[in-house]
Amino acid sequence: MDPMVATPLTNPDTQPDTGTGYTRNIHLLYVPTLGCNLDCAYCYLGEQTTQAALKVDAGRAVPTLRHALHALREAGVLAFNVSLHGGEVTTLPEAVLDELFTLIRAHYSENFDAINALGHRKSAPHIKTNLYRFAPFYALFERHKVSLSASIDLPLALHARYRTTRGGHDWLARTHDNIRLLAGYPHARKISATLCGEHVDDIQAIIDDIWFIHRELGFDMNQFNLMFAFASVFNRASKGDAVLAPATPAQQLALYRALKDEFTGTELDDGLRRNWFDEFKPSYCTNAFNCGERFYLLQSDGSVYSCVRGQGIEEFRYGNIFEDRIDDILANGARKIERMHQAYGFDANCQRCDHLALCHTGCPVVKHQNASGRSYTCELQKAIYADNPLSFPAASPDGQRQEARQYMIDMHPSLAFAQAPEPIRPGAIRLPNDLAGERNTLQAMIDADPVLQALYSELAFILEVGDELVPLASQLLKERATWYTLAPGDRLVVHVRRSLFDANCPEFLRNTLYLQMLRDTPVVYGDEQRTKQGMYSPTRSSPTACRRARAWVPST
Repeated sequence: MDPMVATPLTNPDTQPDTGTGYTRNIHLLYVPTLGCNLDCAYCYLGEQTTQAALKVDAGRAVPTLRHALHALREAGVLAFNVSLHGGEVTTLPEAVLDELFTLIRAHYSENFDAINALGHRKSAPHIKTNLYRFAPFYALFERHKVSLSASIDLPLALHARYRTTRGGHDWLARTHDNIRLLAGYPHARKISATLCGEHVDDIQAIIDDIWFIHRELGFDMNQFNLMFAFASVFNRASKGDAVLAPATPAQQLALYRALKDEFTGTELDDGLRRNWFDEFKPSYCTNAFNCGERFYLLQSDGSVYSCVRGQGIEEFRYGNIFEDRIDDILANGARKIERMHQAYGFDANCQRCDHLALCHTGCPVVKHQNASGRSYTCELQKAIYADNPLSFPAASPDGQRQEARQYMIDMHPSLAFAQAPEPIRPGAIRLPNDLAGERNTLQAMIDADPVLQALYSELAFILEVGDELVPLASQLLKERATWYTLAPGDRLVVHVRRSLFDANCPEFLRNTLYLQMLRDTPVVYGDEQRTKQGMYSPTRSSPTACRRARAWVPST
C-alpha cells in the first residue's frame, strides 16, 4: 500500500480555466500490470497478482496510458501526478518501461507551467517497487530520473518469512544488496513498510533493523514511512487460515511511542517527525473529505478504480476509460465514495471528535473492508495530533459542533435533515420587551394585513414536480423542508397566481418578480459576512409582484 499525498487543491468542480485548457486536476495512479513476482502474506490484492496476463499487459500498457492522458486533456482534466504502481511494475520488459517513462516525462514537460502553478514540482516518473529486480533496471531508472518507493518488511526476519518469491524462496540477502544499491541512487527514493500484528509483536527488532539499514546498509532512513495492513476479502480468499491479523490500535500506539522514545533527538529525528507516520496526517489521501473527487487508479485494461486499496472491488470501480466518458467516470468516483461513507454512518466518536476536520473519519475502502464507520488508525492519529498541537490544533467546542454539523450536512445529508434543529442560543443583543408580544409575530402581522395575506398565501406560488402540485410556503413560516430527488429529464415548473400581478403594485413598469434557485451550500455574503444559503444563477421574469419571492428547490 502506498497512499497518495493529498496536496490541498481548489474545488475540482469550480476551477477556472486559466488559459491552459484545464478546468480540473487529478492524481492518476497507473497500474500497467497486476502481475507480481512475490507472494506477500498480507497482499490485499489476493489472486489478482497471479491471474494477470503479463504478455497482454505488456502489449497494452503504453497505448492505454497514452489514450487516457489524451482523453483527460480533451475533457479539460490535468493529471498533475502520474505514478506507476502494481502488482509489480518491474515485471514488465525494459522496453515497455522505457516507453512509459518517456511518455510520463513528455506529459510533465508539456504541462510544466500548469503543474508548477498548482504548486507541484513533478518532472520525472515515480514507481512503487518491491526491489526484487532493482539492479537490472538501475541504469534505466537513473536515465529517466525515476523516483522510487521501495517496499520491505520490518523486522527483516519477517521479510524473509512473509515476502517470498512465487516459489516460496527467501531473498533477504538480495534485499540487503538492493538497499545498499538504493542508498547510492542519485534521485528521489524512499522505503516503506507495511506492518501486521505479528510484525509489531517485536518492536525492538523493528528498531534494531531501522538502525541496521541506516548505519550498516547506508540508506538514509529519514526517507521512510510506515503503513498498517488492514483486513482484505481478497487476501483472506487467497491465504485462508494463514492470513495475517492486522495490528490492533494498542499495537499501533505502542510502536509509535517506542519509536518516539528511541529516535527523538537522533539523526533520524527529522524522519520520525516528518515522514514516518505521514499516512496518518491530513496531507494524505486517507484523510481526504471525498477522495473520489481527485484520486483515480487506471489499469492497463482501461478500468478505473479508487486507488490501490480498492483494486478489483466492484464498489470502488468507477468505469472504463475506453467505454465511458471522462466526466461520467469522475462523477461516478465522487458518488461512490460518498455512498460508501454513508453506508457505514457517522460514528458517534467521530461526531464528538475535535479533530474531525483533519481526519474526515478515514479511508472509505478500509471502512468497507472492516464494516466500520471509523478510521482504523484513529487512536494513533489522535496521539500524533496531541504531540503536535500547533500543526494539528483541536477545534474549540463551538468549532467542533459546527464542523460535525457541516460534515453531516455535506457527507450524510439524510442524517442531518432527520435530526431535530439545534436550539437557538440566546445572543448578546437586547431587544424591547414588546417585540416578544403575540401581536408582533410575523403571522399576526400577516393576518392583520390583506396585502401580506396575498403575498404569503400558500396558494400564491405552486411548484409542479412531475404530476404533483406542491404549494410553496414562505421559508420564514415553515418549520420543515420537503426534499425531492430530481433526475435528468424531470419536469419542474413554478406557477404564479395571476392575482399577484395586482397586489399593492401601482407602478406596473417597476413590478418585478425575482426567482432564486437556492442550494444547501452555505455562502458568506457582503461586508457583514453573513452566512446564507448559496444561490444558483438567478433569472428575472416579466413584471409581476412587488416583493421578492424565492422558490426553494433543493439541490440533489
